Amino acid sequence: MEVAEVFADLPRLETERLVLRRATSEDVADVFAYASDPDVARHTTWDAHGSPEASRAFVESLLARHAAGEVANWMMVLKAEACVVGTCGFVYWNPRHNRAEVGYALARRLWGRGLMTEAIRRVCDFGFDVMGCNRIEARCLTENIASARVMEKVGMTFEGVIREQMYVKGAYRDLRLYSVLRRERPVREGHSP
Repeated sequence: MEVAEVFADLPRLETERLVLRRATSEDVADVFAYASDPDVARHTTWDAHGSPEASRAFVESLLARHAAGEVANWMMVLKAEACVVGTCGFVYWNPRHNRAEVGYALARRLWGRGLMTEAIRRVCDFGFDVMGCNRIEARCLTENIASARVMEKVGMTFEGVIREQMYVKGAYRDLRLYSVLRRERPVREGHSP
């Protein structure tokens, strides 16, 4: 399977409380609302958005990736509010080895409610069912305990610390690596291991 076969027409996904959809040019204000928060950006590879123009550039980068049929995140829309509250999806996919990596960010006001766990479970289902993944990975900075807990809740196994794997915000940073294999996939209604 080729990347463009899946990502050229990124499908809309749903969970109980969320809609995961392609980015649109109307998402800039919602993205700025969460991405300008220094607490949201603290454990990411990107800096807090200092202006709506930074959010516009991010949205435009996603639109370009969609148009090119490249791997790109979904926008997370909270059904109860009909607004974008974060992103989640694949940041890397190697179809030859059936391996992909997920990444995500969520508005601080919604932390601790299980929304990211809900979204990543759905994204992992898509990875196994549609993309044919055998392995789905995720990484986080070692001090990002909340992100590590999300990975554990979706059934991922901690594999270890990758020492100084990324140069982020002026320093080499250690990352925690997690993964789930197709054969380890948690059984949920409507999906089999």
